[in-house]
Amino acid sequence: MDGPTVALIVGIGTIMASGVMSSVVTYHLNRNRTQTIFLREKAEQLYLSADEFGKSFAAQVITYYPLLDGKIDYNQMLDMQIEHGKSDKKYGGAETMTMLVEIYFPSVRPALEDVWKAREGFNKITSDIKLAWQANGHVNQGGWKLSFANATNAINSSINALQRQIVVAARVHAGVKQ
Repeated sequence: MDGPTVALIVGIGTIMASGVMSSVVTYHLNRNRTQTIFLREKAEQLYLSADEFGKSFAAQVITYYPLLDGKIDYNQMLDMQIEHGKSDKKYGGAETMTMLVEIYFPSVRPALEDVWKAREGFNKITSDIKLAWQANGHVNQGGWKLSFANATNAINSSINALQRQIVVAARVHAGVKQ
């Protein structure tokens, strides 16, 4: 082969190789960008699910105070909770929150487990309140308010810690700069 033919073949080969390389780089950049956007959306959904869970919990808590003050009976408190429970969950609450953590953000799992532990403590107090109501017909004696407030604060704190961990995970896994 003569010099001009070799130069032509090398030139065409260089153009083809740079085109292929450019396509590969563009593909990977777009794939990473798409994945980043997807994870960011999932992180936002997780945060909103945790927020919805916290608000739903707060609405349940509010129903206990008139009961503990002796202003309503246990059945009236349950009616208030049932009425609140009829509202749709826009972000899926606990179920969606658990699913998103398990699938996309396992680094958040310890904070979510802390929420469930705090919820168990809260459920124990509310179960004890129910038993006291059944035994006495009232719960405005026995120091329930302090125990109830402590259980409520524990779950509120754990939900806030969960939301902080979701933000950290979103920033790490979804391309948000620190």
